[in-house]
Amino acid sequence: YEWVYQHRLLSLPEGWVPWVVVFFGIEVAYYWWHRLSHEVNLLWAAHVVHHHSEDYNLAVALRQSATTFLTTLPFYLPLGLLGVPTVVFAVTLSLSTLYQFWIHTELVAPWPRAEWVLNTPALHRVHHGINPRYLDRNHGAILSVWDRLFGTFEPESEPCVFGTTRPLKSFNPLWAQVETYVELVKLARRAPTALDAFKVFF
Repeated sequence: YEWVYQHRLLSLPEGWVPWVVVFFGIEVAYYWWHRLSHEVNLLWAAHVVHHHSEDYNLAVALRQSATTFLTTLPFYLPLGLLGVPTVVFAVTLSLSTLYQFWIHTELVAPWPRAEWVLNTPALHRVHHGINPRYLDRNHGAILSVWDRLFGTFEPESEPCVFGTTRPLKSFNPLWAQVETYVELVKLARRAPTALDAFKVFF
């Protein structure tokens, strides 16, 4: 990120402007990374680790793939090109991540008014639910407005069933990290053409 920032296309004025730009920039970048991580196999292979748990509590927030940083970075690098300083980016991203920790709980009831703007525990429970109406919904970080804007918003209306539609069936943390990658490689090897093999990952 720092290298990209050193080769930036713009220079933002000092003060509050970079903080506003980076807040909304991270929000939009995170939404699209998160949404595509549910739609693109290669990205899902990293993100699925966060969804394996069939329980839903604060520990789930810490359940992350070792490869997630590789999938998120391309979505954030444009902020460096736009002139958001590295420290401003790092602090804001850390605060966004910290906010997302507390929403991994079943102990907080829905807040219908706040959910017009904010991502809440109820909205994020929906995101982790495998109920058919909940699949691939509520991808926001701090704000819920992107889901409303791009048609992926779903309020909590029935109890959530957590996990993945194809359960991991293992308590091996190393296998959890690589299982979906292995499945993609197996699918690609069975593909009739090189192009079809490539398409498996995307």
